[in-house]
Parts: sequence; structure tokens; C-alpha cells
Amino acid sequence: MSRALGWVVLLLLVPTTGHAACSVSASGVAFGTYNPLSASPAHFSGSVTYTCAAGSGSSPFTIALSSGGSGSFMGRSMSNGITSMAYQLYLDAADTMIWGDGTGGSSVYTGTADVPVSGGGAAIPVYGLIAAHLAVSPGSYTDVIVATISY
Repeated sequence: MSRALGWVVLLLLVPTTGHAACSVSASGVAFGTYNPLSASPAHFSGSVTYTCAAGSGSSPFTIALSSGGSGSFMGRSMSNGITSMAYQLYLDAADTMIWGDGTGGSSVYTGTADVPVSGGGAAIPVYGLIAAHLAVSPGSYTDVIVATISY
């Protein structure tokens, strides 16, 4: 018998001040239904979008993601009351670069805001993964990740 879980990782985004007038927002990673009997890991995606005001010029920036409720980049987990489920967020589709704040084996997104006179920005993909065969109870699991853009 197949059991499925549905849950979502929410991104709360915090802009910081700096040279350019930019902000961040996110679609979050909606992990959807997870089948613990599947032999393959479950892959999902979302995005972090940065937008800069017109005339901001060209500024290098980084976007960092917090570790979430687990307090660890290597052991992110979503919770459903007292039950938890391990997951990870990556910068790359190959799931090799854990997106964090640059500490504890994690990496940050680094870019340059080349803003035209009219303003602009871009969407940066966030890749989510849940390992195969996790023994978890059915239910909705959530975690809150804070994204910070720094100039």
C-alpha cells in the first residue's frame, strides 16, 4: 500500500540595504505529494526572484538561505507537530551545492545586478530534494526559510 505526504517549504524573504535598490521575493518550493515507497528521490523546484529599481547600476550581490527550523544546513527538516521529514535545498539541478549562507558546507548564490534604466531582475531556481524511502507519517510538513540579499 502506498502512503503519500503533502507539504510545502515556505520562503520568507528579507531585503537588506546597500548600493542598489533591490528586493527579493519567492515562489517557495511546493514539494507536493511524497511517496515513501518510491525507489527514487523526489525532486521539486521553486524560485527566488530579485528585482532592482531603475538606475541601480551594476552591483555584485549574494542571496543566502537560512537553515530553517532544524538549525543545520546539512540536516534541514520539515515538521508536522513533533514528526519531522528530512529535505534539502540546492543551487543546482544536480543536487551538489547546498544553498545556505556559505557556512557549514553550504553555498550562496552570487550574481551581479546589471540594471537597465528601466529596472530589472531575474528568477533564480531553487531545487528541492527528499531522499527515497523515508519512513514518515502522512500529513502536511512545513519549514520556513529566510532568504537574505546582501550587497
